[in-house]
Amino acid sequence: MPRVRDLVFPRRERKEDRRKERWHRDVLDEVFDRPTLLSVSRMVTAGQFQEVDFSVSTGKEANVFRVSGPQGFRALKVYRISNTIFRNLPPWALVEIHREVGGSSFQRMVYAWAHREFTSLKRCHEAGVPVPRPISQLRNLLLMEFVGEEGLPSPPLVKAVIADPEGLRKEVADASRKMVKEAKLVHGDLSPFNVLYHQGHAVLIDVGQVIRVDHPQAKELLRRDSAHFARYFTRLGVETPPETLFTEMGGDLLP
Repeated sequence: MPRVRDLVFPRRERKEDRRKERWHRDVLDEVFDRPTLLSVSRMVTAGQFQEVDFSVSTGKEANVFRVSGPQGFRALKVYRISNTIFRNLPPWALVEIHREVGGSSFQRMVYAWAHREFTSLKRCHEAGVPVPRPISQLRNLLLMEFVGEEGLPSPPLVKAVIADPEGLRKEVADASRKMVKEAKLVHGDLSPFNVLYHQGHAVLIDVGQVIRVDHPQAKELLRRDSAHFARYFTRLGVETPPETLFTEMGGDLLP
């Protein structure tokens, strides 16, 4: 009987060259432990995708992979099952996760974190915020829309050549404002690293650390988000006072 790994990662897809093979195996060994592989297999069996193609990005808490199947390309975010990921999470998020799962294992806390991002994505998507469309979530796996063209992922703003900085500035401000006004959330970790540049437009990602607008720290975090983008757009030649951007991003709507 074939191993789960060979079903999910066909050998014909893993023979480009020896260097890429070693790197690919290192990523697989780091992220895809047996429980995660079994969860991936369940998604494959359910017809949500057929194969894991390649790594799109590597973060502190999770890796994102392009997956493919009859529905086309999708993005699979895999949270690592480890206590180390919680060193990078903000206190308000940890409090909510502890409240949800109590003193359970790190594994259950990671599952709760993946579910938190899934529900936050769903809330933002339904509110019309430009985020990847969430598809499903299982344990430490989050399946969502693949943001890219011709199978290649769209880059984050920090790696993109921006055609219309002024227009992009308005889009980022409008997206944040819609998140505040319609979804009742503040991103809390928004920067040019976690906004994708897709076909000349902004797409917000990494919403696992969102915070409710009525949280005591919401205003402070939105002010930090706006400061990140004020510096970014000023470097692009669009003079952007942080306080002005804070208001445009929804600061005037916060209690």
